[in-house]
Amino acid sequence: MGKSSILLFVVSLVLWGYSKSPAQDKIVLPVTYSATNANMLSLWVAKDGGYFDEQGLDVRMLLIRGGSLAVQLLVTGQSPVGLIGGTSAAYAYMQGNKDVVVISRLQNVMAYNLGAKPEIQKPEDIKGKKLAVSRFGSTSDFVAEYALKHLGLKKTDVTMIQIGLESDRLLAMQRGDVSLSVFSPIITPVVKKAGMRILLDLEELKVPYLLTGHGTTRSFLEKNRSVVVKFMKASILAIKRIKNDRPFAEKVLAKYVRTSDIESVRTALEHQAKILPDIPYPLEDGIKTIIEDLARSSPEARNIVPSELIDTSVVRDAAKGL
Repeated sequence: MGKSSILLFVVSLVLWGYSKSPAQDKIVLPVTYSATNANMLSLWVAKDGGYFDEQGLDVRMLLIRGGSLAVQLLVTGQSPVGLIGGTSAAYAYMQGNKDVVVISRLQNVMAYNLGAKPEIQKPEDIKGKKLAVSRFGSTSDFVAEYALKHLGLKKTDVTMIQIGLESDRLLAMQRGDVSLSVFSPIITPVVKKAGMRILLDLEELKVPYLLTGHGTTRSFLEKNRSVVVKFMKASILAIKRIKNDRPFAEKVLAKYVRTSDIESVRTALEHQAKILPDIPYPLEDGIKTIIEDLARSSPEARNIVPSELIDTSVVRDAAKGL
């Protein structure tokens, strides 16, 4: 689906307004997510577990190819809530879109692996190769560059290619179109089975990093606070369900990542249960890592104060009584 098609589809949803659906008396809320991996599990569990319904929300989930596009849809108001990474929010802020705000954290770790074709044995072999990310300015773009720096390389040592979802990037590697990409833990076993190597597990670096959280805009939050709080309440209940009902969480995860490999699903679920916070307050340290790294190539990033990118009040209000 092209960018224009995505925008038209989202517009068709938004034309419903944020008014109540006559049939079900629910508020229609388009919500974007940008990957089919376990980092999105709380959204899927909230949907399939009926938690959005309980809050009177008709959440319309839209899969798009890259967190930077999700932020664009937030800014234009075409999708007022989305699962985004701190990187995309920081880039938007640097570009003058200071209305974007992160209202939760789902993962505050760099849960990615750098995968490579088997002939790449050491960092020096990476030079001159093509490295695939979802979109420029996305989480995968940031993580890929961070991995290169950790290996003593620069972004200019490779050719960065925008391809989209992790499954698409793996197919591109198998075809020989690219030599490297970054992958989340749930797809890493598939990457290995495809004959690729894992050069670096970035989570082992133990760097605080806002990998995924919920984003919105301050203007939408000001006018529709009760809607956003209800959305967050459903998300918190979904996190609780993930941790306490593994069979249901496994079923939902397998459905959305489209796999029958139960071993991979269980491994990914154990990982999520470990890193998902019970109450997902956004943290400044995960934003600080992003700002410090961006400042190496974009000095203006040093002017960003981490607290300016987050709002903890939504989680605070949503968690009351839970």
